[in-house]
Amino acid sequence: MRTVVELRNVWKIYGEKTGFKFIALCDISLKIYKGELVVIMGPSGSGKTTLLNLIGTLDKPSKGRVFIDGVDVTDMPEDKLALFRSLKIGFVFQQFNLISNFTALENVMLPMLLSGKYDVKEAKYRALELLRLVGLEEHAHKRPIQLSGGQQQRVAIARALANDPSIILMDEPTGSVDVISAAKILSLVKWLNEKYGQTILIVTHNPEIAGIASRLIYIRGGRLYENPPREVILKHVREELSRKMYEEDIHLSQLKLLKHRLETLRKRIQSGTISREEYRREIEDIKERMRRLGILK
Repeated sequence: MRTVVELRNVWKIYGEKTGFKFIALCDISLKIYKGELVVIMGPSGSGKTTLLNLIGTLDKPSKGRVFIDGVDVTDMPEDKLALFRSLKIGFVFQQFNLISNFTALENVMLPMLLSGKYDVKEAKYRALELLRLVGLEEHAHKRPIQLSGGQQQRVAIARALANDPSIILMDEPTGSVDVISAAKILSLVKWLNEKYGQTILIVTHNPEIAGIASRLIYIRGGRLYENPPREVILKHVREELSRKMYEEDIHLSQLKLLKHRLETLRKRIQSGTISREEYRREIEDIKERMRRLGILK
């Protein structure tokens, strides 16, 4: 099976020269094969957008190698990389990124004209066919402001298909549309993968998108996992809880909160804004929390 994307031991580290080092991606190796619909799912800050930028050649790794369609793009100069990117990679962003003064047709034509592969007549023909493919031929001459969010995203998908790329990269493709539009977009994405044979990579935090994937990968803390990383998360939780400083911080905060709560209760009972029964319940709850902290037995 043909490999469309390959990452070999890729790291992305920010701030190495400033002393405030942050590891965004940690020793990632990944292969995406032709015809796959891969969904990489993770929360905000997990490294998924950084990963997408590296695969999309919008950024370079600190260490490791990146291959697109068998070509090592890691050290490719930007002038060659820009052309390579336009021919091999299609992008669909959460915010659509359509040119507001262009019609839907012109937005789809633009990457074809910039690539130099097509003249204006050829680009127009292909753009109309691509808009028909995503169900928007009748809206070809409308500008983005005249289209709904879901329609704009379908224009963006048609634009991503313009140069028949090896892979389409999608960053939260349903994040800016309503539920009905999201369903239409995801059904289109699934159809493009299954019937059109388009290789697609989606990064998202939305678990609903996982349902259309041919392969689901999880990202957490800059690392990839084939299974939900529950044990990994629990391991880090246990490590955090075992830190003496963390425990002391929690105890100090709890004590301050309990002290503040007692002072508030005293004022409320004195002012008559709380019943004695409620006051007793609050006191018992405070005592229980103090027992948990080891202050009372």
